[in-house]
Formats: sequence, structure tokens, C-alpha cells
Amino acid sequence: MNQHPLFLTHALTLVASGLLASLLSIPDEADAAAKSARKPAQAPACESPFTHQRPAAKQLDKVLQSHARWLEDRDSADASRANLCRTDLHQLRLVGANLERINLEGANLKGANLRTASLVQAHLKGADLSQAMLDDANLEGADLRKGLLVKAHLNRVAADEAAFYGANLQGALLKEALLERAHFEDADLQLADLSGATLLDGYFYGANLSKANLTDADMAGTDLRRTNLRQANARRANLQGALLDSAVFDGASLVEADLDSAYLDDASLVKVDLHEASLRGADFRYARLDGANLQRTNLENANFEGARLLNARLDSALLTMTVLYKANLNSANLHGARLHHAVLIDARLTRADLRKADLTEIYAPKAHLQQARLSEANLELANLVAADLSQADLSHAVVVQANLQEANLRNANLSAADLTGAQLNNADLQQTNLRGANLSGALGLVQAQLDQACLDEATRIPADLQRPQACQIQRQRRKS
Repeated sequence: MNQHPLFLTHALTLVASGLLASLLSIPDEADAAAKSARKPAQAPACESPFTHQRPAAKQLDKVLQSHARWLEDRDSADASRANLCRTDLHQLRLVGANLERINLEGANLKGANLRTASLVQAHLKGADLSQAMLDDANLEGADLRKGLLVKAHLNRVAADEAAFYGANLQGALLKEALLERAHFEDADLQLADLSGATLLDGYFYGANLSKANLTDADMAGTDLRRTNLRQANARRANLQGALLDSAVFDGASLVEADLDSAYLDDASLVKVDLHEASLRGADFRYARLDGANLQRTNLENANFEGARLLNARLDSALLTMTVLYKANLNSANLHGARLHHAVLIDARLTRADLRKADLTEIYAPKAHLQQARLSEANLELANLVAADLSQADLSHAVVVQANLQEANLRNANLSAADLTGAQLNNADLQQTNLRGANLSGALGLVQAQLDQACLDEATRIPADLQRPQACQIQRQRRKS
């Protein structure tokens, strides 16, 4: 049946009006949505019937029984997840209880006994668990952010991927705990005992671990950047590949620790004890190791570019192919150290002890070795171009085929040293002690250089040069 023209006109007018109204309302609704999105999300309010109260034993049993049924079958009519947020449960005994996924945010569990309890994915944010007993409990995936766990007992807990962000764990016991991929960012673990704990791939960025016990802890791949580890005990700890950039280890013990391939860029290790530790391939760029003990440490292929090692002990250390570019080792002890193929460009070794050290094939142009002790050191094939060895002691050293072009050897002691095949082009030999030295076969040596040095009858010189008269010091003494 045909519609009346007036009716159709009226209907079209209504539709057009509705569309126009809708279009006009869109900006207002979008603005409202944007405003609501900008508002910070409100923390869910605690809806526990026991807020700041202590439930009676029967009431608590009923809540936990209903929670157990909820874990088995969430569709059960008499099942419900336990909500005990901000509830007073201090010193309560819940040994072996199944508290999986329970809500205990802000709850008071101070001194509670939760040994062997299951707290898998439990909500414990801001809860007070100080002095609580949680030995052998299961805390996998639990949320303990901002929790208070001062002196809590967490020995042997399973807490993989648990969140301890900003938690207070001062003096807590976490012996042999399983904490893989757990989060401890900004947490306070002063004096905590983590001996034998497994912390693989954990996160400790900015955490406080001062005076903590990390003996035998497995922390391979752990993020410990900017952590405070002052005076911590990490003896025999596994820190392979760990991120320790800008961490502070001052006064800490890392004896026999494994830090292979660890990253310690700009870290502070003043007076740290790394005795017999393994640091192969570790990155110590610009780190501070003043007074550190690195005796018998394995530092193969490690990078110490720009690092400070003032007065550090590196005696008998293994530094094969180690990079010490522009490192400061003034007054360091490298007695008997092995630096084969080490890179020492522009390194500072003033007054360093390098006696009996293996310096074969080192690459040390412009190195600063003033007053260094190098007696009986092996410098065969060493590159010391333009190095400063003034007043250094190289007596009885092996300097065979070493490159000493333009080196400063003023007042240096090379008595009884073997310089066979050494390159001495333009080297400064003023007042250099060459008594008993072997210069036969030395390259680039000219008469003017010999005339400035101090030789004796035992000094062996190239056949084309003449033995000079007594050195200047001797002549001055005779005149006086």
C-alpha cells in the first residue's frame, strides 16, 4: 500500500533530526571518556567483613572451607574466594593451609606460622609478615609488593616469579629459597640471609642488599643494576652474566665467586675481596676497584677500560688478553701476574709492582710506568712505543725484541737485562743503567744514546758501536 507523501516527509525529518543530534553528542561523549581515562585508577576497596578485626576461629574456618571449595569448583553454590584483606591474623597458626589465590592484602600476619602453606598467587600486597614463619611454603607468583617481612623465616620457600617490589626484608632468612625470576626491585634486604638461594634471572634493580649473606647463591643472569651490596658476603656466588652496572660492592666479599661475562660498568668495588674469583670476559669499564683484592683472580679477556685500580692487589692474577686501556693501576701489585697479550694503551702503572710478571706481547704504547718495578719481568715482543719508563726498575728483565721506540728510559735500571733484538729508535737513555745488559742485536741504537747511558765492561753492545766512557754520574762524582 502506498504511504502518504506527508507521512514520508515527516518520517525523514525525524530520522535526520536524530542523526544530527547523535553527531552533535559525539564530541561531548568523547571528552567525557577522555576525562575518565585521565583519572588515576582507584585501588580496590577492601570488602572483607573482618577489616581491622580478628575473626573467631569458627568464622575463619568457615571462610577457609568455602575458599577450598572455590579452588576445586568455582561454580559451586557454597564456594567463594576468601577475602581477608586488612584482617588481623597475627600469630595465627596456619601450618600447611591451602591459601592459594587468597586475598590477604594489607593483612596483619605478624609472627604467624605459615610453614609449608600454599600461597600460590596469593594477594599479600602491603601485608605485615614480619617475624612470620614461612619455611618450606609455596609462594610461587605471589604478590608481596610493599610487604613487611622483617626477620621473616622464608627458608627453602618456592617463590619463583613472586613480586617483592619495595618490600622490607631486613634480616629475613631465605636460605636455599627458590626465587627464579622473582622481582625485588627497590626492596630492602639489609642483613638478609640468601645463602644457597636460587635467584636465576631475578630482578633486584635498585635493591638494598648491604651486609646480606649471598654465600653460594645462584644469581646467574640476575639484574642487580644500581643495587647496594656494601659489605655483602657473596663468597662462591654464581653471578655469571649478571647485570651489575652502577652497583656498589664496597667492602664486599666475592671470594671464589663466578662473575664470568658479568656487566659491572661504572660499578664501585672499593676494597672488595675478589680473591681467586673468576671474571673472564667481565665488563669493568670505568669501574672503581681502588684497594681491591684480586689475587690469583682469572681476568682473561676482561675489559677494564678507564677503570681505577689504585693500590689494587693483582699478584699472580691471570690477565691474558685483558683490556686495560687508560686504566689507572698506580701503585697496584701485579707481582707474578700474567698479562700476555694484554692491552695497556695509555694505562697508568706508576710505582706498580710488576716483578716477575709475564708481559709478553703486551700492547702498551704511551703506557705510564714511571718508577714501576719490573725486575725479572718478561717483556718479550712487548710494544712499549713512547711509553714512560723513567726511573723504572727492569733489572734482569727479558726485553727481547720489545719495541721501545721513543720510550722514556731516563734513570731506569736495566742492569743485566736482555735487550736482544729490542727496537730502541729515538729511545731516551739518559742516565739509564745498562750495566751487564745485553744490547747485542739491539735495533735502532746509536752512539749518542749509548754515550748518555751508564755501561760497564759486562755490557754487551752492537759490534758497530763503541763502549763509552764512564757515565755522567760517575764523572760528576770523580770531579767532586
